[in-house]
Parts: sequence; structure tokens; C-alpha cells
Amino acid sequence: MRHIKYLFFIFLLTLFTACDDNTGSEKVDFDREAFLVNMADNVIKPSILNFASEVEGISVASSSFATNPSLESLNELRSEFKEAWLAYQHLAFVHVGPVSSVNLRDRVNIFPTNTELIEQNINNQDYIIGSASNVAAKGFPAIDYLLFGTGASQEEVLSYFGDPDLGESRLKYLSDVIADIQTASNIVSEGWDPYRETFISNIGTDVGSGTSLLVNEYNFQFDIRLKNAKIGFPSGGNPRTGGIVSPQSVEAYFSGWSGDLAKESVKSSIEVFKGQAFNSTTDGLGMDDYLDALNAIDRNENPLSTSIINESQAALDLMESINAPYSELAANEGSNLVEVYNQLQIVIPLIKVDMTSALSVSITFQDNDGD
Repeated sequence: MRHIKYLFFIFLLTLFTACDDNTGSEKVDFDREAFLVNMADNVIKPSILNFASEVEGISVASSSFATNPSLESLNELRSEFKEAWLAYQHLAFVHVGPVSSVNLRDRVNIFPTNTELIEQNINNQDYIIGSASNVAAKGFPAIDYLLFGTGASQEEVLSYFGDPDLGESRLKYLSDVIADIQTASNIVSEGWDPYRETFISNIGTDVGSGTSLLVNEYNFQFDIRLKNAKIGFPSGGNPRTGGIVSPQSVEAYFSGWSGDLAKESVKSSIEVFKGQAFNSTTDGLGMDDYLDALNAIDRNENPLSTSIINESQAALDLMESINAPYSELAANEGSNLVEVYNQLQIVIPLIKVDMTSALSVSITFQDNDGD
């Protein structure tokens, strides 16, 4: 009976809010082109440029470290590395156009990284860093291992790279991984302006439209890469784990930055949802405004946009109360991470069912959670 009531609710929601897929905002007072222009110019492009700038920072610091390996150059490289990884968290929520074409998520942030494959590549020196077989041996997680997981102290990490037999090969591998990220970043940066017109001119909500791409990628990043990969799988909170914890599966396992990256991800999700200008408090046209124009409500008859923001913020508040690296928390069954996972799960039906129904957007990716 509960499912019947819910399906009836979705039917009514869809019936009263459906829009014309081809002509834009004929049935609701909302300018979808202006929405896409704001997302393109004030959210996506600045995020792309910021990521490119931070990646350039890693490249410069890496060259300095290779020329003069020292505690100072190592710390500078680590600092630049963290800034770039944080910058990626925002860009991952607008995975459209050239960002999607280079498959940035899989190219730079597959975790846990395969440390055995990394060492094998270094020893054999016959790798092609861009090959599919190395997807788990490159990107930010690989750098995380190389800069933090190869020694218990900074001195030991320096010794790893200073090894008389393998030191040069290890520095080369680090350089190749960073160069691969920079290549992807350059493609994205150079590809956005030519793609922009395609993005803002497709104002429908059918598959491939700007709105559909944004909503789908937003859902994918929130559900699959944030809720599940960062929190649910390591903590055992995701039902598919059977409650089995895997602390080594957290993002940034070696540096212990898992919490910082996850919080940045949730923070970014709220900013993108609101159409907030990148690195600014200026609130432009976003998905929240679109839902408000449609008078979309949740199952408790509250404004849907408010519920999405409030429930996401509640997850962020829970995460703010956690200080320990997620790998330490995940080692304990029923940890605070499970509580975070459950709070993130509350957001899923709001964005994946209620929002998509209100916007007449179809989810085009599949997962096995049954959300």
C-alpha cells in the first residue's frame, strides 16, 4: 500500500509539472536558457579554470621536487596536491561536455588505488599511463600513495624517491601521473568554450539536453561517487557490503584527507544545486530555482528545493563533527560514518526521484542500490 501511495504521489507530481521538452519554459515561468547560461558561465567554466590552475600548481611543485628532493619541496608538493584534489570535488558535480568527454572522474579519481600495479609499473618501466589497465594506478589516489604511502615519515618518503636503483623511475612515474592529469585538464579547459553554445542552446529536458546532462551527472556524483564510494562502501553502510567494513577503500587513504575531500564534495553539491557562482556567495539561477518555479514539493509537502538543501546540509553538519580520518572510523562497525551514509541516503530519493520527476528528466545511468 505504501508503494501505491508513493507512485500515485509521483504520478500527480509529474502530471502537474510536466514541461514541453522542445520549446523550453512554455508551461512554467522559468527561463531554462538563462539557467544554463548561469551554470555555464558562473559555475562550470570557473570551476574548470580553477582546476586547471591547481593542476598547474602540482606540475610546478613536482618539477621542483624532482630537481631538489627535500622536506621543503615535498611539503610544497603535498600542499599543491591537496588543493588540486579539493578543486576536483566541485568539478565532479558538473561532469558535462569536455569534462565528460575525457571521463575525468575515472581518469583522475579511481580509488582505492592499486599499489601493487604502481610498483610493478615502476619496476618494469613498460607501462602506458593512459591505458585502461592502469585506471587504478594513476590519478590523485596514485599520487596519494606515492607522496604519503611509501614511508611512515617524510624522511622515509624522501628515501623512497632517493633510492639509488629505483629513485629515478619513481620520480618519473610521479611525473607521468601528474602529466596525465594535466593533459586531461588542458583538454577540458580548451574544450569548454567551443562546447558552451551546444550546452546553452539545448534548452529541452530530453536526454542529451543541458538540463538533463546536469541533473544526471549531479545525481551520479552524489549517489555513486559521494554517498557510496566515499562513505557507504568503506563504512559498510551500503547494503551491498553486507555490513563488512573496508577502511582501506576510503578516498585519500594514505594522506588521511578523506574527511576534507568528502566535506568539500557535499559543500560543492549544495553550491551547484543552488547555481551559486563558483568561489562566490552570488546566488544565480540553479536547480533550486527551477524546482521553486514548478512549485515542486516533497512527500511531506515541503518545498522540494528547501528539503534537498537542508538534508544535504545536515549531512555536512554530521561530517563537520568528525575529526578522525575516515579510515580509522570505518574500521569500527556501526561507526559515525554509517550515520553520515544514512543521512546522505535521505537526499537520494529527493534528487533522484522527486527532482527528476518534477523536471521531467530521465535518469540515464543505472546502479544496483534500488534507490
